[in-house]
Amino acid sequence: MGDLRNVPLSSIRENPVALRTVNRTSEEYLGLVQSIRQKGFFGAITVRCKTDPETGQEYFELVDGLHRFSASKDAGLTDISVDVTKLNDDAVLEAQLMANIHKVETRPVEYSQQLRRILARNPLMTEAELADRLGKSAAWIGQRLGLTRITNSEIQRLVNEGKIPLSNAYAMAKLPSEEMAQFVDRAMTEGADKFLPAINKRIKELKENKQQGADSGPPKFEPVAFLRKAKEIKDEMESPSAARSVCVATSATTAEAGFAAAIKWTMHMDPSSVETQRVSEEEREAARAEEKRKKDVERTDKKATELKAKAEEAAKAAAAAKAVGSAH
Repeated sequence: MGDLRNVPLSSIRENPVALRTVNRTSEEYLGLVQSIRQKGFFGAITVRCKTDPETGQEYFELVDGLHRFSASKDAGLTDISVDVTKLNDDAVLEAQLMANIHKVETRPVEYSQQLRRILARNPLMTEAELADRLGKSAAWIGQRLGLTRITNSEIQRLVNEGKIPLSNAYAMAKLPSEEMAQFVDRAMTEGADKFLPAINKRIKELKENKQQGADSGPPKFEPVAFLRKAKEIKDEMESPSAARSVCVATSATTAEAGFAAAIKWTMHMDPSSVETQRVSEEEREAARAEEKRKKDVERTDKKATELKAKAEEAAKAAAAAKAVGSAH
């Protein structure tokens, strides 16, 4: 750590070779500005002393903390805490890189769980008040809190790793927990423009079935279109192996039909790929059914054990009471 000071923002200049740029229109940046405006600036940015070669004026050059520096200016602050270090040009580049390499971002599900803890500790706080305190929109808070409804650890991992986009995760979180696993593959491969309508359709089906008192059953199987890996397509182009079987399976007898069959193969929508998806879905459904059966058995066994324990306890109490009565 260098020399900690509080200096005017006007005395600080941005580094001309900053590692990252600032997107002043992003939700994250606007939230940072709002937070600093409401709560002030915490911590310190890193700077070094420099001298303007033309004017001889001394100033501070930013080393690390570009987003916080920019947000502080946009929030209307006049001064800021800085950590003044002595670094040469090479060391500055290394410092910028290391600061970002070792930065651990909060994962979406963890962030959502922390929001829930804040509300739990403040029962009278509304989501709107929490949003205002954090400099976020109420809709953003609502979406993030929705992620806490995802309790499956595997799905949480996929969301945290970015394999399930947040837009799809928000939508999937609206489903009952037992339904979510059935949409994981689609959540990972489909864009929000296709996935969100599919989720809304399923939610509507569940609602209608509930109103009618009917068993909703599993969602109807629908194959998911997703692009094959570039290497797989390149290998097929250089040495066709699937072309004949795909054309035969789709009854392609013209150039147009052959081209259409090739596109379907490329998007995993040819008959063989669709059947593979169907089999995989049936296997997953069977695994889910078996897991549900095991949990039902566990619940039944647990209840039976509890009842047996209560019965034994009651028998012991009755025997003790009888013994006391006999003694008198």
